Amino acid sequence: MVTFKLVQESDTQFVYWYYPEGNTNKKPGIIVVDRDTELIRVTVLAEEDWERDIPIEEQNEMLYAINEMKKEQGLSDFLPLATKPIHSIFYGDHAVNEIAKHLNKGEIVKSGSQCWY
Repeated sequence: MVTFKLVQESDTQFVYWYYPEGNTNKKPGIIVVDRDTELIRVTVLAEEDWERDIPIEEQNEMLYAINEMKKEQGLSDFLPLATKPIHSIFYGDHAVNEIAKHLNKGEIVKSGSQCWY
């Protein structure tokens, strides 16, 4: 689970703090939303967060499994295989996705959370 809150709003950007496991006793991460370009990025990693590059092989292992399930179900809308590594920020990416979901609906979310387990 990750929680986040809007801490600054200007004509050009929104700044959110995010907290892995909702732990506000630890240093938060910082997410910046550029209002003009709609680019959302983690600019500072939270104290209890981590990042890594997910290799092509690891991504494709999952994609092969998903495509095999689709094939068994008679579906043909297979997922394309990965061609480059993906940079991942474990908790930060979940917070970014939740903030983006609201922004895509035209909502400026003041605070929120996302739980995936």
